[in-house]
Amino acid sequence: MESHILLKGTKEGIRCIFPEDEGIMKIEKMCDEVLKESGRIMYDCSLVIDLQGRESDEEEIIAILRNLVWPSGAKNVVWRSYDPKTRKILKTAGFCIEEYPSYKGSRGRGLFIYKSLRSGQKVEHDSDVFIIGNVNDGSEVWASGNIWIWGKLQGVVHAGCQGDEEAHILAKVFESNQVRIGKLYSSIERNSSYWSKSTLIYAQENTLIFKEI
Repeated sequence: MESHILLKGTKEGIRCIFPEDEGIMKIEKMCDEVLKESGRIMYDCSLVIDLQGRESDEEEIIAILRNLVWPSGAKNVVWRSYDPKTRKILKTAGFCIEEYPSYKGSRGRGLFIYKSLRSGQKVEHDSDVFIIGNVNDGSEVWASGNIWIWGKLQGVVHAGCQGDEEAHILAKVFESNQVRIGKLYSSIERNSSYWSKSTLIYAQENTLIFKEI
């Protein structure tokens, strides 16, 4: 399936979601294509440039500015990334970076949350995270350890976010398009055999394994 930049309307404005598996030349082409296809929809709007987990350098960020942001005529631009190196580059350059309301627990102890996470909420914790509720689309969970969700997983989760690929993810109802463990990530289609089922995700030989339980 050919990659493209996905436009998504949100209360913050128009979110431009970039694929994570394409090089800078393809990104420049996709920027040109999305501008032509969208017409003037981004003019005078708030724009969120969502790089997801891309490890973007200065050259790529300038290419996105030149080929998408500046020609779009957007009045406000916010950048979104959960790659530490990319966030550092954006902060150093003085760009506005999207921040989230978040729960932060004490270092080294498991964090228990007895409620569902809404879109825009983010959990960050330096250990395991246990959620008795749903992780709705648009919310995120980052944990240095394991992530257990006793409910629906629809948002983005990153277990072992400090590089631990022995961490795992457990969801009672799995319906997420993307999960991460350590530096590994996987994009998931709705027709996957484990969609809407109880699923365990773990890393094995540099690959994420999805196991229905």
